[in-house]
Amino acid sequence: MSEIETASPISGTLPVEARTVFRLSSAIFYVIGLIITGALVFAAVWFDWPGWLQATAYGLLAIAVIYSLVDIIVFQKWKQERFTYLVQPLEIRLHHGIITTHDVLIPMTKVQYVHAKQGPLLRKFGLQTITIGTAAGSHEIYAIEESFAKTLREQIAVYARIEEEDVV
Repeated sequence: MSEIETASPISGTLPVEARTVFRLSSAIFYVIGLIITGALVFAAVWFDWPGWLQATAYGLLAIAVIYSLVDIIVFQKWKQERFTYLVQPLEIRLHHGIITTHDVLIPMTKVQYVHAKQGPLLRKFGLQTITIGTAAGSHEIYAIEESFAKTLREQIAVYARIEEEDVV
């Protein structure tokens, strides 16, 4: 057996800081939606739209507020808790999902590139997202610690035998 085939697997879940990043990014998205929905309610009242349209606008605003709160408080916590990954010499397994769960198996022979990205929120919390590209698409390991992300990215590249210029 080769050294790669006997290497120990790397597994984990997302850090607690990922939950904060997920909540902040969702909050930004929902604030924009709530501003637009609030403008619709304002227009309905200001222009004296028929009562059923005003009631519909208020109903949409109520639904938007309730859904955004449930998503930010509950779903983002579940998203962080239910994401797991396992990197082995021959495959990568990803498991995620809240209502519909996804079990993804990526053979190392199909991995074409490994990419790390870090936006402003991830940078603030010292996290990175690893993207694993195959011919069929790409898969992400969200919001993992920056130092560990570098190690994980390089280990996947070794397992997949990717040349240095493909590891970004």
